[in-house]
Amino acid sequence: MNKLTIFFIGATVLVIGIVGTLLGYKYFERHDETTPKEVQEVSPHIDETTETLLENQPIVSEKPESNDDITAPEDNQPGETDSPLITVLAGIDELLVQEAGFEDPDVSIEQFDGLIFDDYDISEFQDDEHIRYIITEYNEQAGIINELIYPSSEVAKGVYAQLKTKMSDKESPYTVNETNQYGTASFFANHQEETNSVFLVVKFTDRLYTLHYPAKNHNKMKNILETI
Repeated sequence: MNKLTIFFIGATVLVIGIVGTLLGYKYFERHDETTPKEVQEVSPHIDETTETLLENQPIVSEKPESNDDITAPEDNQPGETDSPLITVLAGIDELLVQEAGFEDPDVSIEQFDGLIFDDYDISEFQDDEHIRYIITEYNEQAGIINELIYPSSEVAKGVYAQLKTKMSDKESPYTVNETNQYGTASFFANHQEETNSVFLVVKFTDRLYTLHYPAKNHNKMKNILETI
């Protein structure tokens, strides 16, 4: 082997060694970059003054500070009575009264006070579903109707019978005349002194109607009874 050949072989070995060394460095550099570094948690530094301010910071409430910020709902006015139930149950109104023949009528609705014709107290049978209608014509009282609603026809029948018995008593100022002209049963009660007034009690299934009105309005009241 001549000297030239030996030179080329030695140079080749040297180059291969240098290239291998360089590739090894490159490998280790890439390996170090892909290795995740440990993340250290860094807590913010808060000195004593800042900590005191944070502790004493007022809490802001989302609620209004006073009732002035709250608007109260307006009171509902169901009618001339404070009971919304009475207003809903009321079956006699100005239109019905006008169709019965009253001119320029007005109907006021009140809670029944337990008195029939101002003489007979039936408050023992009192119920929230009892209604009093006061009818006026040209601003003058034209009649009063009490509508007494009971839970059953048997109860209404019992009250009707007791009221008739009380008004038939010998000490009563009334004379009872049961004609059954209206409803399922009815009677007129003729007052000894109020001869120009009509007193009428009518039973309709589960309710009673007691009517007190001037005799001149009899036909108009009759029309109301036939309508209800």
